[in-house]
Amino acid sequence: MEIYIYKDYSEWNSDSPSEVLEGNVEFLRNGTVVIDTTYDYKSYRQMLSMDKIFAIVYQMPAGFMTFHREINVYETMEAWKESNPQVTFEGEICEDQCTAGYVTFITTEGYKQIISLNKIFAVTYER
Repeated sequence: MEIYIYKDYSEWNSDSPSEVLEGNVEFLRNGTVVIDTTYDYKSYRQMLSMDKIFAIVYQMPAGFMTFHREINVYETMEAWKESNPQVTFEGEICEDQCTAGYVTFITTEGYKQIISLNKIFAVTYER
C-alpha cells in the first residue's frame, strides 16, 4: 500500500507529502509505529521519529468502520480555547493506537492517519 509521510502541519493540511513509500504500517506493543518496506529484494523495518515528522497516512481496506464521530484538530491554543478547529474530520479514533506523542484515527474516506501531538496543540473527538 502507499504510505504518505508529511514533514509538517502545512504539508499535511495541503495534502503534499514529503515522501511516499510502498509498504505496510505496523504498531508494536510498546507503541512504536513501524513501516515495513522492500528494497532490492531485501525487507526493511523503518522507525520514523514522530518528533521529526508530522503525520503518516495510508488507506485502509473497505468495510472497517462501524460508527463515525467528529474529530477536531487544533494547531494553536487560541483556536482550542475558542473551539475553532483548523481541521475537522468524520471518522473513528483508534484509542488503543494513541500515545502521549501521537493520535491515530481513521477518516470516513478510509484513510488511517497517525499525527504527531508534538506539532499541534490538541485533537478533540466525540465520545
